[in-house]
Amino acid sequence: MEKTLENVSQQQAAAPAAEAPLKLLGSWASSYTHRVQLALRLKGLEFEYAEEDLGNKSDELLRLNPVYKKVPVLVHGGRALPESVVILQYIDDAWPHTRPLLPSDPFDRALARFWCHFADNKLGPAVGAVFASTGSEQEAAVRQVHENLALIEAELREGAFKGRRFFGGDEVGILDVVLGCGSYWLAVFEEVMDGVRLVDADAFPLFHAWLRGFEALGEVRDTIPPVDRLLGYARGVRNMLLGLAGAGGGAAASTAAAEATAPVPAQAATDIAVDI
Repeated sequence: MEKTLENVSQQQAAAPAAEAPLKLLGSWASSYTHRVQLALRLKGLEFEYAEEDLGNKSDELLRLNPVYKKVPVLVHGGRALPESVVILQYIDDAWPHTRPLLPSDPFDRALARFWCHFADNKLGPAVGAVFASTGSEQEAAVRQVHENLALIEAELREGAFKGRRFFGGDEVGILDVVLGCGSYWLAVFEEVMDGVRLVDADAFPLFHAWLRGFEALGEVRDTIPPVDRLLGYARGVRNMLLGLAGAGGGAAASTAAAEATAPVPAQAATDIAVDI
């Protein structure tokens, strides 16, 4: 019993207090960074932000995330966590009495995690393939995006999220943060790629209405960069991706979906990413 109490005390001593300082390493154009910024704002948590130039990664980033060497990385009380969805779940666990991101019901929590996984492993790569391709390859990628959006639309119409204002209910939850921080890129990509239509309000009315409601939130407006800045960035990245494809790097470029992006002129070819 004494040994058990000793172990618990050691674990409590090792864990950072909730009021310990928070620092976020990120990139201004990274939707994955935006996820964490938005979650912290929704929770009302103060944090220090450090902008990373991913064409010249800092020693701090490489030390804190030696496995993936990407942003975002959240540092809480001197301890570092990478990967945006992991960070979101940690934030919710560490500050349970502030605005919740995950539902209380275990099944609903698991369902939210499932659709977060879908966003990162199905929808995101499909959008990235659209952005990094042309011609018939792009047409096939657009069909994939529409198929994935149709699945989400069905869940909003008659599935687990039927009748909800947000995926989280009356307020945004973790799935809103994951899907929303990136969905704004869809309109940007449509602007950059003439003739490509990704989100049609007639085809996906519930998803379109949800996205408009999400983008109207004050915390979201405070997080997402101005559209003109995103447009300039997207045009530069697309030109670089198509240049790589012309040089024989198309397969790698089409599948790139990293947790970070950087200003285009400083971007090393191996770091190019398309965030949704």
